[in-house]
Amino acid sequence: MTDQKDLPHDTGPAGGWGSMKGISQIFGETWPAGGAVRSLARSNKPKGVMCVSCAWPKPANYSAFEFCENGAKATMWELTKDRCTPAFWQDEGHSVTALRDWKDHDLEKTGRLTHPLRYDAATDRYVAVSWDEAFAAIGKTIQSIDRESAVFYASGHAGLEASYLYALLARTYGNNNLP
Repeated sequence: MTDQKDLPHDTGPAGGWGSMKGISQIFGETWPAGGAVRSLARSNKPKGVMCVSCAWPKPANYSAFEFCENGAKATMWELTKDRCTPAFWQDEGHSVTALRDWKDHDLEKTGRLTHPLRYDAATDRYVAVSWDEAFAAIGKTIQSIDRESAVFYASGHAGLEASYLYALLARTYGNNNLP
């Protein structure tokens, strides 16, 4: 059994107004798109969306702030307006080797990827590719894997729709049906 004093402990609240204070501290840093506030208002509500961080259940009797601090922060980070375009990878200091020294937080702040990418070992950089090229490369790799030894894991929080799309991808490209 783990000694309780070895576990991290925070005396602050896990929800409520204390969480709102924590959320407000990063709000200006992430500059989330306007949809972030609307998404939080719908989080864990009937006809809303489940928490992207912990899948907090949708209760029958819900409150206005029916999400935890981490879930709200994850929502804001996911809906950031910052974008990481192919030009980012051409910068002198943005080789994969150089980026290994960056802190996770700094990598996150570069924004959402706007294009599919593949690694180019010759330049130690990611380069933009078309969606057709990306799916063809993924399909070729999937086809080379023995069906009985392949396991796919996307996310412990993937919803039904995302899981269905992963199944379609595996079925389409796993049956040698590449275009």
